[in-house]
Amino acid sequence: MGKINILGQDIASKIAAGEVIERPVSVVKELVENSIDAGSRSIIIEIEEGGKKSIKVIDDGEGMSTDDVKLAFKRHATSKIKKIDDIFSINTLGFRGEALTSIAAVSNLSLQTKIEEESIGTICRISGGVIKEFGEIATNTGCLVEVKNLFFNTPARLKFLSSDTFESSRITDLISRFAIGNIDISFRLTIDGREIFYSSGNGDYREVIAKVYGVKLAKEAILIEKDFDSGKIWGYISTPSFNRGNRSGQTFFVNRRFIKDPGLASCLERAYKTVLPIKRFPIAVIFIDIDNSKVDVNVHPSKMEIKFQNQSQVHRTLFHVVNESLKKHVLIPEESFDEPYMKKELKNTQLPQLKLYSDMIPKSEYNTNNISKIYDRRVNSEAFIKEAPVIKKEEYIDKPHESSPLFEPNDISNKFEYQRILGQLFYTYIVVEGKNEFYLIDQHAAHERILYELYSKRYTKPPETQSLVAPQILNFSPQEMMLVEYYKEDIFKMGFDFSVFGTDSIIVRAVPYIFNKPVDPIALRDALDQINNNQYDGFPANERLIISMSCHSAVRAGDLLSQIEMEELLQQLAKTQCPYTCPHGRPTIIAITLKELEKKFKRT
Repeated sequence: MGKINILGQDIASKIAAGEVIERPVSVVKELVENSIDAGSRSIIIEIEEGGKKSIKVIDDGEGMSTDDVKLAFKRHATSKIKKIDDIFSINTLGFRGEALTSIAAVSNLSLQTKIEEESIGTICRISGGVIKEFGEIATNTGCLVEVKNLFFNTPARLKFLSSDTFESSRITDLISRFAIGNIDISFRLTIDGREIFYSSGNGDYREVIAKVYGVKLAKEAILIEKDFDSGKIWGYISTPSFNRGNRSGQTFFVNRRFIKDPGLASCLERAYKTVLPIKRFPIAVIFIDIDNSKVDVNVHPSKMEIKFQNQSQVHRTLFHVVNESLKKHVLIPEESFDEPYMKKELKNTQLPQLKLYSDMIPKSEYNTNNISKIYDRRVNSEAFIKEAPVIKKEEYIDKPHESSPLFEPNDISNKFEYQRILGQLFYTYIVVEGKNEFYLIDQHAAHERILYELYSKRYTKPPETQSLVAPQILNFSPQEMMLVEYYKEDIFKMGFDFSVFGTDSIIVRAVPYIFNKPVDPIALRDALDQINNNQYDGFPANERLIISMSCHSAVRAGDLLSQIEMEELLQQLAKTQCPYTCPHGRPTIIAITLKELEKKFKRT
C-alpha cells in the first residue's frame, strides 16, 4: 500500500485557513476589506477578548443576494475575477475567494445580509465549515458578519496567540491605517464595550492623521506629490520634529491597498538621513497610485506584499519627492519660553487630573535621543525637548538625595575584580585591567543590566522621582494608548507620575531619578513603541516594559564617559545579580587573558 494519501476536505480546509487566518487581526482585515470593496460608507467593528471570543463587522455596503450567499463560502468563490486576464489588473482589495471559507473553517460564523433590490435579507450560520442554518431574516442593506470562538477546533493555533491586550492592539493599529487610507469611510472600533477609535469619514486626511498621530503632527505634516511614468506618489510626511524609535509610524498604500514593503521604507528613511538622529524614524503616510498592470498583488495570501514591474523607478521617485519636499520647508522648530510652574510634592498615589492652561501646552518639540551620561549635571540641548526646560536646573544640580542605595549590599559584589580603568574604546567599550587579563565592557549593555534590576526592584521599593516644573504632554496612537492603560500600574511603580489627557495623550508630571539625573520622558514613549512593534514578544508580558525602559534609559554606544562615570558604572554592575549579560541576553563583559595576548605577539 502506498504512503501518499488524499487529505479529507476538513483537514485541507483547516490547513488552507492557516495560510490566510493567522490571528484575530487577520479576520478583521479580510472582513473590513470586503466591506470597503462593497462600497460601504460606514464600518463598525466590535471586538471581545482580543477577538478570540467575538469579532463583529457591520457595514452599509451593497450587501449580498441570497444566491450569492449560497456561493460565498465555497473555496475560490469571488465576485472580483471572471477571467484570467483580470488577475493582472486587480482594482479591489479582495480577489482570491479564500477569506470567508477560511474564517468559517476555524470558527462559528454568522452572516446577515441584504441588497437594496430585495425586501428581506438572508442569514447563514456556519460552524467549523459546516452550514448549520440558512434562511430569511429582516435586516438592513449591507452585511453583518460575526465570528465567534475563533480557532475553537484548532487549539494548537489558539495557544500561540498573545494576550487579549496585544491582540486588540494589533486590531487597533490595522483599523487606524484603514481609516487613513479610506477617508471617505467612517470607522468605529469598539473593544470590550469601549470605543477605542472613531473617524468621521468626511474626506479630510489631516483630521484622520490627527486621530492617529496627534493634532500637532497633522497641522505640520508636509504634503508631497510627484508623478512618474506609470503613476503618482503623494501623501504626508512629518517634519523632523516628529519621529519614532521604530517604523510603526510609516504607512504605505498602493492603489489604496495597505502594504508592508521594506524597500519603500528604506527609501523614505534615506531621504531623512541627515535631518534625523541616528535610530530615529520618520512618520509618513504614502500613497502610490499606479497602473494595475504594473504591479503584482498576488504574491502572498495576506495580500500585503506586492511586486512592482519597475521597482527602481518607484523607489527613486519616492526618495526624490521626500528629499525635495524636506529641502523646501523650514524645519527649524519654534522655541517657547513658558513660565515655570510651582513644583508639587509627589505622593505614592496618582495625583488628580491636572488642569491645563493654553500657555502650559508645548508649542513645538524635537524628539531626539536622550544621550545624557550617568552623571550629567547640566541640561543638555539634546537631553530633553528644545523648549522651556522640562527640568529646572537649580532643582537638581548637586541635589543631595537622601534615599536608599540603588542596590542592597550583598556577597556577590566581587564577581569580577579589576585593578584600574584604562579608558574608553570607540566611546562604546570600557577597558579595564585585571589580574593577568583585561576586560572589555559594553557600556550600554552594562547600564541596561543595572537599570533592569533597578526597575525590577521598583516593585518592592518606593521610587525616587523628580517632579517636572512644566508638565510634559506625550501624544500616542490609539494602539499605544491601549498599552499605556495595560501597563499603567507598572509605569507608576517605575517612578513616572502621569494622567491620561483625552483619548490620545498623557501628561507626565514626574519621572524616575536615576544616577543623579532624571529620565527623559520621551524614553517612556520609545519603550512603548518598541513593545508595540512586537520586539519583545518572546518575553513575559510583565517584563516587556522593564526591559524596554532599561534599554531606552541607558547610556548609548558613542557616549563619552568620564573616569568617575566609568568607575560608578562598574561598581553598580558588580552589585547586580547577573552582571555578565544584559536583559536581552547579550554579554556585558568579555575577558582577554595575558596568555592569549602573548600568543598573538608570538611571545610564547
